[in-house]
Amino acid sequence: MTAGIIAGLISALLQAMSYLCSADFMLKYKSSLRLVIFSQLGMGVICLPFLPFLFLWKLAENLPEFLAWTGAWILCFTIGQTAFFNTLRTIEASRMSSLLGLKIIVLSVIYVLIMRTPLSPLQWVAVLLSTLAAVGMNWSGGTRFSFKGILWLLVTLIAYSLTDMTETHLVSMPKTGNIIRDSFAIGTVCYSLLGILTLPFLLKFRWTGKQFVKAAPFAVTWYLSQVALFVCFGLLGTVFGNVIQASRGLISIGLGILLLYLGLGRLDSRITPAMWARRIAAAVLMTAGIVLYSIAGLRS
Repeated sequence: MTAGIIAGLISALLQAMSYLCSADFMLKYKSSLRLVIFSQLGMGVICLPFLPFLFLWKLAENLPEFLAWTGAWILCFTIGQTAFFNTLRTIEASRMSSLLGLKIIVLSVIYVLIMRTPLSPLQWVAVLLSTLAAVGMNWSGGTRFSFKGILWLLVTLIAYSLTDMTETHLVSMPKTGNIIRDSFAIGTVCYSLLGILTLPFLLKFRWTGKQFVKAAPFAVTWYLSQVALFVCFGLLGTVFGNVIQASRGLISIGLGILLLYLGLGRLDSRITPAMWARRIAAAVLMTAGIVLYSIAGLRS
């Protein structure tokens, strides 16, 4: 369990860093789809050279199922990334990072309505706390949410929740006994295929070295965060993994304060110390709610 928690915290830190990198790209190019394309190409470039060495041939024994789940992951991930970057047009990175903790609500609905897994009263209290924290974050200053932004946020939460579920299944398939190797193997296969499938989009978005370089920081931090997340999900499961990911909100707020101190506030919103305090309180409340959800799940 300790290794899973550490992996989850590393993933949360890297994801928070990747959001700031994506904000930097968006400030220059103003195109979420362009960032999706060039970051996915970047991750493909990273992974393809290692594919022959990391691919687990044991997966070939059940190749149709593996490819089906990989295809589902690619679809959910691509939709989630596109929706996420569109959401960043109206919600700055530090707020969005905390709002992604609302995935626990979406996962709860999925487990109740689709998986037919009931929630205990304590778990519903935890869901309520997370919702109140998200509302508190909305009232903590910064750009107001537009209707379009709320819709994009909803799509992001649903797509990312489904992505988490497919990742948890994929990383459980190799069963080699080495979760770190399995995670790197699954991540390498997934992002190699994603990079290859992205190539046709270069017919619409002309390749330039400057765009690739600008997207590279996001591609690297995101890929490493996902490998760590695979390890976390493999050891703790989807729900508990998202509990650990709740720390992403606090980490992102800390990074936002650091950026302001370094004079790089353009990567996030400019708000007062009082607003930062309210955001921290909301992020702590969300973290408490999600941890409570996990404790309730363990008791049941």
